[in-house]
Amino acid sequence: AGLVIRFRSNATEIKVRYGVGGNFAMDHMPATGVSGLDLYAKDGDGQLHWLRGQRAFGDTVKYDFKNINLKEKYHDLGREYQLYFPLYNSVQWMEIGVEEGAVFEVSPLRREKPIVVYGTSIAQGACATRPGMAWTSILGRNMDRPLVNLGFSGNGRLEPEVIDLLAEIEAKIYVLDCLPNLGPDKDGSVEEVENKILASVKTLKDKRPNTPILLVEHSGYSDGSMNPERIAIPTKLNAALQKTFLQLKSEGITGLYRVSKSELNLGLDDFVDGTHPSDLGMQAHAEACENSLRKILNEPMGFISTTIPVTQRREPNLYDWEFRHQELIKMNKTNPPKVSFFANSIIHYWASEPKAPIARGSNSWKKYLEPLKVQNHGFGWDRIENVIWRVHHDELDGLNLDH
Repeated sequence: AGLVIRFRSNATEIKVRYGVGGNFAMDHMPATGVSGLDLYAKDGDGQLHWLRGQRAFGDTVKYDFKNINLKEKYHDLGREYQLYFPLYNSVQWMEIGVEEGAVFEVSPLRREKPIVVYGTSIAQGACATRPGMAWTSILGRNMDRPLVNLGFSGNGRLEPEVIDLLAEIEAKIYVLDCLPNLGPDKDGSVEEVENKILASVKTLKDKRPNTPILLVEHSGYSDGSMNPERIAIPTKLNAALQKTFLQLKSEGITGLYRVSKSELNLGLDDFVDGTHPSDLGMQAHAEACENSLRKILNEPMGFISTTIPVTQRREPNLYDWEFRHQELIKMNKTNPPKVSFFANSIIHYWASEPKAPIARGSNSWKKYLEPLKVQNHGFGWDRIENVIWRVHHDELDGLNLDH
């Protein structure tokens, strides 16, 4: 669930066909969410667009995205696409087709540390109407960062074995959203729930002491006011999380944060069946987590274009913007610079690694800047919002300030 394939193409039509196992739909979740796809496109200025596809569910599931507008301000080399997989049914095989002669290439592997979400069926995606509307998908898109969705329907109970696996991932942040499946009727007493939360946080902090952890409270039920038992469950669980949160902080655990039920703010019409969020509830859940993550990770976003961090792909005929970004992250790990020189094409095409197709001053760079361990973070056609995106996405990680 939550898997995304990224590719680039200038096709006017994209066809996807695949096979899945299991029933196409459930009584509270449509086939478009359980077994369907979602396709988004990103233009040269980093803006996302959603594509409507003609679909058919059978032994082979088919999506046909037709009449794709290829008009771009900067080039005719197409766009990046993000293809979201079904939220419940496993994909057994898949084929993606474009017309003959069209560009089709897989996007570079992203080296940024991912957001890692561990949770229940709600994190997995129940009951979004399509894969892109799961709160985890929305969060990954809005933060524009890789997101590992470890949501497990009927499970996600802070099992120590899964926590150990989480610790193997070098995450940007861990998000633990397991309370909905930790009810006392399932796992024993409230005290046992508290012990699971304590053990999970301590295990992650022992193995990843510098990685922040975000604990998410239970969002409640839309029918709770009509059922005393349904009111009691999230109330007890949230009290247990609040208690353990304060205990961990008092023990000196740092980098620990919490999203409260009031911050999630799911209301009467935000659920499908009283338990699982609708698209409205997914949006609210994602926004609450994004607000917390932007504060925790120090990745603010404003309201005008220069303060909204985005990628760009304005001159791919000269260089691959994303590949250059990924190479700089890689270089920071192996040879951290003392100075990071952020700029546009004037600096980009001066000199230094990673090598650009143009070099207009290699000798002067080597003589004056190389001895100072200056790293060239200039990108052709970059604007302020693109520089902010690169800073938010790890280009300063590993900067050597010990000089």
